[in-house]
Amino acid sequence: MKNIKISLAGDLGSGKSTVGKILAEEFQAELYSTGTIQRAIAVEMGMTTLQLNQYMETHPEIDGKIDDGLRALEKEPKNLIIDSRMAWHFVPSSFSVYMMADALISAERIMNAGRASEPFSSVGEAAKSVSDRRKSEMLRYSHLYGVNIKDMENYDYVIDTSFVPPEEVAAHIAGHYRQYVAGEKFQRYEICPARLLPCGAEAGEPAVFESEGFWYIAAGAAKIAEAIRGGASLISCVRADGDPRGCTGEKVAEWESRTGVRLYKLPFGER
Repeated sequence: MKNIKISLAGDLGSGKSTVGKILAEEFQAELYSTGTIQRAIAVEMGMTTLQLNQYMETHPEIDGKIDDGLRALEKEPKNLIIDSRMAWHFVPSSFSVYMMADALISAERIMNAGRASEPFSSVGEAAKSVSDRRKSEMLRYSHLYGVNIKDMENYDYVIDTSFVPPEEVAAHIAGHYRQYVAGEKFQRYEICPARLLPCGAEAGEPAVFESEGFWYIAAGAAKIAEAIRGGASLISCVRADGDPRGCTGEKVAEWESRTGVRLYKLPFGER
């Protein structure tokens, strides 16, 4: 039987480590985490993870060592859950997952984790560090390998973890992996209702687009509203094009009344 290989990439603080442990137990797989490796290197070198990322921009030998380990996993005859930003690239046979989360929620999770390599005194400080680290990583991987790690079209499945407990996230990933292995079709994106801003058409299948970190409904608003009223914690949808200028305060108020969900953040004013 073919070995199980699931790779987890995604936003900092999206819960990859926790979800990876749950999946490893469910599939009786070995958990391989490049994040753990990097944090250990940072502590050893007396750096924060941000400082290490910036240092690695001019010292590619560290990336090279980590990535050589990833490349070797492609031929490993074992069940693996791989927590790594680049596993989708270096282990192409894996079922590649991108876990995304709102920036402030991610910052709160990282701050509360209390890791020695990530010391923060406020959520704002953590959020800035997360943003700077992401920029450093995107620059580094683009320069080294010509890839955009933030392009979610690189992945087999994208799940929003902002308001979903890790056990439920793991269950969704496991379920989609089994569909993938069985050759069944599924929508690539699942997004939390509280992050979906009203913007597009009522008719059609659920479709969304992203702009400046906000997620908007491009089509299928009627089906999305029905799913939300039915208690769905995640909305299955596809990626589409759209114009965020269609989202207004009036539409938001109407949408919240219609669905019973309070949107987490608005593009024209924080909540």
